[in-house]
Amino acid sequence: MSTITVPLPDEDLVFLRSFSAAQGISAEAFLARQARNLREHLQRPLSPEVLRATAIIAPGVDGEEAYREHLAKKHG
Repeated sequence: MSTITVPLPDEDLVFLRSFSAAQGISAEAFLARQARNLREHLQRPLSPEVLRATAIIAPGVDGEEAYREHLAKKHG
């Protein structure tokens, strides 16, 4: 097993220790579990609903700009 050092602001470390203690585990065990959960989540295949929605917006569309134009027309 590998070990890392993660600098945290004092208030975040206090919160992390308090939160993990309430879960009955150490702060280190909590962070290790969260890292494993994130890895497992990101390795799962996408759901069929997400796959169906993939690429419904053309790659050349600037979504933010299109939204701003929509708002300008709607409220202009």
